Amino acid sequence: MTTPAPESNWAANSSTTDPQLSEPEPVAERPLEIVSSESSTNQEKIVDREAAGDSSDSQYDEEKERRPPIERTQSSWTSQSEVTDSEAQQQEPRKRTWGEKLNPLKSKYLPPVPDERKQSREGKAGFFSMLTFQWMAPLMSVGYQRPLELNDVWAVDPSRSVDLLQDRLRQNFKNRKDSGNTNALLMALYDTFKREFWIGGGCQLTAACAQVLSPFTLKYLIRFAGESYAASQGQGEQPSIGRGVGLVLGITGMQMIQSLCTNHFIYRGMTVGGQSRGTLITLIFDKAMRLSGRAKAGGKDPNAKVETPAGLTPGSKEEAAFFKKKLGKEAKESTGQKNVAGGGEGWGNGRIINLMSMDTYRVDQASGMFHMCWTSPIQVVLTLALLLINLTYSALAGFAFICICMPALARAIKSLMSRRKVINKITDQRVNLTQEILSSVRFVKYFGWETSFLDRVADIRNREISKISFLLSIRNGIMAISMTMPIFASMLAFITFSQTHDAFNPAPVFSSLALFNALRIPLNLLPMVIGQVVDAKASLARIQEFLDAEEISDEATWDYENKSAISIRNADFTWERTPGSSPADKGEAPKGMKQLKQDKKDAKKLAKVEKQKQKIAEKDASMPGTPNSPTTPQTPNSPTSATIEDQKPFQIRDVNLNIGRNELVAIIGSVGSGKSSLLASMAGDMRRTQGNVTFGANRAFCPQYAWIQNASVKQNIVFGKDFDEKWYNEVVDACALRPDLEMLPSGDMTEIGERGITVSGGQKQRLNIARAIYFNADIVLMDDPLSAVDAHVGKHIMDNAICGLLKDKCRVLATHQLHVLHRVDRIVWMKDGEIHKVATFKDLMENDEQFADLMKTTNSEEKKEEEDEEEEEEEEREEEKKVSQKKKGKKPAGVLMQAEERQVASVGWSVYLEYIKASGTIFNAPIVLLILILSQGANIMTSLWLSYWTSSKWGLSDGIYIGAYAALGVLQAALLFTFSVTLTVLGTKSSKVMLHKAMTRVLRAPMSFFDTTPLGRITNRFSKDVDTMDNQLTDSMRMFFMTMAMILSVFILIIAYYYWFVLALAPLTVMFLFSASYYRASAREIKRHEAVLRSAVFSRFGEAVTGISTIRAYGLQKHFANRINEAVDDMDGAYFLTFGNQRWLSVRLDLVGNLLVFTVGILVVTGRSTINPSTGGLVLSYILTIVQMIQFTVRQLAEVENNMNSTERIHYYGTELEEEAELHKGDVRPSWPEKGEIIFDNVQMRYRAGLPLVLKGLDMHVQGGERIGVVGRTGAGKSTIMSTIFRLTELSGGSITVDGVNIADIGLHDLRSRLAIIPQDPTLFRGTIRSNLDPFNEHTDLELWNALRQADLVGAEQAIEDESGRIHLDTAVEDEGLNFSLGQRQLLALARALVRNSQIIVCDEATSSVDFETDQKIQKTIVRGFKGRTLLVIAHRLKTIIGYDRILVMDQGNVAELDSPITLYDRPESIFRSMCDRSGIRREDFFNSEEAQFEASPTLERKESRQLGH
Repeated sequence: MTTPAPESNWAANSSTTDPQLSEPEPVAERPLEIVSSESSTNQEKIVDREAAGDSSDSQYDEEKERRPPIERTQSSWTSQSEVTDSEAQQQEPRKRTWGEKLNPLKSKYLPPVPDERKQSREGKAGFFSMLTFQWMAPLMSVGYQRPLELNDVWAVDPSRSVDLLQDRLRQNFKNRKDSGNTNALLMALYDTFKREFWIGGGCQLTAACAQVLSPFTLKYLIRFAGESYAASQGQGEQPSIGRGVGLVLGITGMQMIQSLCTNHFIYRGMTVGGQSRGTLITLIFDKAMRLSGRAKAGGKDPNAKVETPAGLTPGSKEEAAFFKKKLGKEAKESTGQKNVAGGGEGWGNGRIINLMSMDTYRVDQASGMFHMCWTSPIQVVLTLALLLINLTYSALAGFAFICICMPALARAIKSLMSRRKVINKITDQRVNLTQEILSSVRFVKYFGWETSFLDRVADIRNREISKISFLLSIRNGIMAISMTMPIFASMLAFITFSQTHDAFNPAPVFSSLALFNALRIPLNLLPMVIGQVVDAKASLARIQEFLDAEEISDEATWDYENKSAISIRNADFTWERTPGSSPADKGEAPKGMKQLKQDKKDAKKLAKVEKQKQKIAEKDASMPGTPNSPTTPQTPNSPTSATIEDQKPFQIRDVNLNIGRNELVAIIGSVGSGKSSLLASMAGDMRRTQGNVTFGANRAFCPQYAWIQNASVKQNIVFGKDFDEKWYNEVVDACALRPDLEMLPSGDMTEIGERGITVSGGQKQRLNIARAIYFNADIVLMDDPLSAVDAHVGKHIMDNAICGLLKDKCRVLATHQLHVLHRVDRIVWMKDGEIHKVATFKDLMENDEQFADLMKTTNSEEKKEEEDEEEEEEEEREEEKKVSQKKKGKKPAGVLMQAEERQVASVGWSVYLEYIKASGTIFNAPIVLLILILSQGANIMTSLWLSYWTSSKWGLSDGIYIGAYAALGVLQAALLFTFSVTLTVLGTKSSKVMLHKAMTRVLRAPMSFFDTTPLGRITNRFSKDVDTMDNQLTDSMRMFFMTMAMILSVFILIIAYYYWFVLALAPLTVMFLFSASYYRASAREIKRHEAVLRSAVFSRFGEAVTGISTIRAYGLQKHFANRINEAVDDMDGAYFLTFGNQRWLSVRLDLVGNLLVFTVGILVVTGRSTINPSTGGLVLSYILTIVQMIQFTVRQLAEVENNMNSTERIHYYGTELEEEAELHKGDVRPSWPEKGEIIFDNVQMRYRAGLPLVLKGLDMHVQGGERIGVVGRTGAGKSTIMSTIFRLTELSGGSITVDGVNIADIGLHDLRSRLAIIPQDPTLFRGTIRSNLDPFNEHTDLELWNALRQADLVGAEQAIEDESGRIHLDTAVEDEGLNFSLGQRQLLALARALVRNSQIIVCDEATSSVDFETDQKIQKTIVRGFKGRTLLVIAHRLKTIIGYDRILVMDQGNVAELDSPITLYDRPESIFRSMCDRSGIRREDFFNSEEAQFEASPTLERKESRQLGH
């Protein structure tokens, strides 16, 4: 494997944030691995990085850039230099090997790389060039000289550009819908592409006829040979040789016509497919931008009118029939709930992306071979007619056999479809679980859950593999039968013929054998093609359903003359229902039929109970909380999964509000009161159910969860507007982004990874604000923009941005930061989804006691904290300047992500060897080959026996001939089946073993691997590559081996009789091998580029779909649609070239094959008097069959190679990744750690080799059961201490001992499973609350319930059996826990640590994202719940830790101060004292404040936990 080379852009990554990264600090303080690559501004910047779930199917998922000479073994590829036009003249001739010198096609000078992509030459090609695909030649010639660069790949022909086709398709779709067509989309596609479609159809019909007629003409050639042979034996006269030669020319001519027609049919089909796919993607995207929230959530408008087709008279029978049909269909799909569309799953982002990736791909696939659906039956009928001429009615015997087998096979294939559905669900489960584990891998490591999760994956994997190998075995059975069907059919026909006719003549017999063999292709392909077409029709129906879904109607009125900027009158707004979820979503196995029936019965019983429960619940139900963010409207799941009516989604009611044109309005309220919802209703994200909304100007929106594009910082801020440098600089300064930009490797041109992974939370939030300001709208909506930034930065933004640049705009600000309230014009106070009060700050302070109290607590603290932060800010600025000056000297390019390691040459033998070994033993390979040789031997023997029989070689009785012939046929079928099944079973076993190895290795990789590898790339390997290994690899191997064996055995057979054939075979083989290698040189590269460009489409599409609400609020739908169109055109350019490339090869290989036919024909004619016509007939019938196989073999070989790339990538992960220390090592006392004493002795730590030390000789002794608060500036090393205790990063020096055990001497699992952490970002897994608190069922429900109660998630009086509350053990948790607010997720993380019951608890800024009240709640629980345990807490607010035993002040990676809070306070010069002064903490607070007395009020919770023995 070559070493991963750096890539010039920051690649995509995942949500695996680092506690370090999430702190609002300049990124460079957290030493990220930055690999220098000078050409960061390479022209290939335009290509986005690998898509998140990217479906690219080869290891070529990133562009090739010129790599700087980093020391490593260079592959021959990397060492080639690249040339621009200007250099071409003075270019040195390259060194060539003697082989290359002999090769006339390898020139002395490499062709230069063009500066931009040229247009495809296909549009301007002449007739002959089009016919033979010669227009591809210039590109292939370049590809043969050197690897193709992105600019070599031609751009799409303008007549095929998406812009043009999209409008045409949209218009056709509208016309078809207006005329009442049910399959409107299908017919619209037909209208759009009908010319190309029918050219392909005509070609296929011609090819089908030629394919049948050439074997029939064979009869006359064999008859000619027979007559000549008889004449040489002295019977009859010699026919003229001209007749023979004429027949040979006729057969060759027909083969040529068939070859060209087939190639054009496939090419046309594929280009129509590619164009349909591209156009559908753009239509889907446009629709996604306009989809209503209700349609997204699976609801439907109760007042929607049903559209009736034009031409139906109201009240007529036809109309009644139409409604009956429509209602019937809807009833079938519906879930029986009110106002729910279809199955109620809605059009979530996942489903939309699925439409774009899977469904359009199916349409593309089906259109390739579509015409076979109707030409195959014609071909079969034609063949039957000719067989009847040859064999009279005997042919019917064989035909009847085929007719009986076909329906049986069709049924078997149908059963495969339903099995495949079940497997897909299991695969989804595995991939989802894998993705969850990987995206929270830091968390999994903290808790030491790797092995348990691996077992969970292995369990699903075992189910998946056993089902897959069973499915593939059935499929192999079907294949074996369909492959041998023509053999058995011809047997039956010949046996009948020999019994009913006296003369068993070779001419009709071998002509018929060739005809039966010709049936193989249509019969084998037909079921597959029909399957594809059926799939595609279903996909089109789905896409059409999506295109017909309800669109968002901009419900606000825009009146630019209006006095107020926003006026809302008597309005109610609602979020949508939560879409339904299937069992597979919850991670259960799909159910069988019996189970489903039983479920229905249970559901009915439950419904009754539920109704009663519902009534009780309604009486005392607490208010449902607010969704976390406007971009993801969520509601808590309903009380139990069997509830018949969904719980009502969150609503805000009776909104009356006028906001002036330059007013600053703050929205406040507790967690879940509806602040975000009120903003979302103004941004157009919530559906208005009554009242009206008027805007007096355009708006910009800054949501709570910043939506960051995978683009440069600058593109993220400018966001589709024209660039105005002066304004841009003002905005950057106002948002305090200048120091961050200086720290970033390429300034504002630095690429931000996928989902903004490479910037900290605070930076993300500030980019978000900068974007809203730069947009220069007159209304700016901001949802808690100051939550993720430090206080001093918050103040800067407040002064310079919100009250600075925006001072003349209308600003609406939802916030938890109560200290900014005195600066706003008015305050809107939300409670329980209603506006509680609207008043000025002064008003509320004077007249509202509750508000005044609230302000008292925050005011003193926050004010001081601001001053404190300001001083710090000055120091930090100074430091930053120093750092950035140091850096100015050498500015590395913006690279964080490792480039994906990849082979340029083909897959190495070692990988094949490992693949074989993984199947059990190395001896499996020879066994499989032996079975293959035997089955091929039986095949040839069957036909040879037929030639003996027709020439009555041994003079045996008919009975013996017939018996042996039948026996050989059965043997051949049996061996074929055995070969296929053996290969499949061994292949799936290898796949299982290799995936398990890779998965284990990845989970055991150190954190640095995850920091520098995009999550998308890892999941891509575990989904796409594994899928390839499971389902495609063994298939392509089987096809390759079988066709190869067939070809070789036929050549041996021909040479045995006509040794002159060797003379023709040698040059033709050379031609064949040359064409193949010439083709593969460019094919591989074009495919790579196509994969990269497709990734770009996927990532742009996926990214834009997740940011729909932001894009809409800014009104930039058109801008993003254009970006998608560009990406699709770029992809199509390369995609169509892959077809052209394949056809170029096919035309040339068919030519070789047809020359072989010609040679054999001529040999039969010249050797007519010496060789028995039976032999001639056998050889001729075989060579005709083989022509098709030759090009198939080359394609299959490429396919096997391509699929082996997947094996290689999985193998790389299973063997090459570095690993952490072992999980178990030495004996650890079961009770360890008993006291929880921790000793840090001269601890030094750096994140990766070559980076500076982060901890510089830290010494500290923590007593057992001591509570220590850790404070210090950003980047002082607070979080680093935590990761050293858990050994996420190994020490560079020194040691840490816990209760006398050096933690470096024990296994990682033994260490991590005995500690508990409450991390900064609470990670929840999909499942239930129970499975999140205790994923491996190690605790009782009572313990879990107690933890929930201690964490204040359930009321003290709520009983464990009572499931009416919002939270209970079986409450469903959605992906990443998004159906809970951030505060609730923090409390759940706390409950999880309580359940763990460890002696040592580490808490990393666990309250950074909650309001003041929740923070106090959490701190109280931490102090009480963990009494007597060792506590290390990194504090966000100083006041919360003043009651702790000691305070550790960190500075620059070392202990600055460590003592009890009061002692430190009493030292006037201490850092802690200055911090307290700035935070307004007085001496008496250490004794009287609520925080100091947290532990002094044992309550009900303590009593209960004592009973539990905590």
